[in-house]
Amino acid sequence: MKRILCFGDSNTWGHNPIDCSRLERRWTVILNERLRNFEVVEDGTCGRATVFGEIDEAGHNGIASFRRRYLQEDNRFELVVIMLGTNDFLKENHASPEEVGEALRIYVREYRMQFGERTRFLLVSPILIRFEMCSHPIFSELYDEQSIVSSQEAASVIAKVADEEHADFLDAAQYAVASVEDGVHMDMAEHEKMAMAMEQKINNIFG
Repeated sequence: MKRILCFGDSNTWGHNPIDCSRLERRWTVILNERLRNFEVVEDGTCGRATVFGEIDEAGHNGIASFRRRYLQEDNRFELVVIMLGTNDFLKENHASPEEVGEALRIYVREYRMQFGERTRFLLVSPILIRFEMCSHPIFSELYDEQSIVSSQEAASVIAKVADEEHADFLDAAQYAVASVEDGVHMDMAEHEKMAMAMEQKINNIFG
């Protein structure tokens, strides 16, 4: 059975924008149900960024967590899906789309250096930060207009990196949107849409 790693942030973990609980019907769970002959391994952490943040057991610093969990032993996957970027655009990080793209390149190169060129990668640019929600008192402290612009520009940059690294690419913003509750996280209906898009893309990759 082919193994697929889905490595991401709170939108992979399944953060419920209404009450901050964990959605049971998140896109990784739905995808695992729908993909026959595949095992979907989910690794999502709220607050995770590509290369920023504290190096801790929770996995907030994405590359440190990725190296610790998946490069130190024979933990081989046929496909590695990475959907990160939203937390890179926080005001405290203020990463540019280009910095996010270069960070994602590190994941691809280091994993393939360890396990070989045959591993497929799917780089997923995240859903957009909703502009109309930036006046929300909580999120106005976390994001600013530059964060929004960066989220809008990320897809083209990540697509270019994917092409250069012979990886596959998916623009999540073409299939799902952030909720009106917080402007950052998908609700259950959007997780369903994301799962359908992922299923089709993965079937095309292995078709």
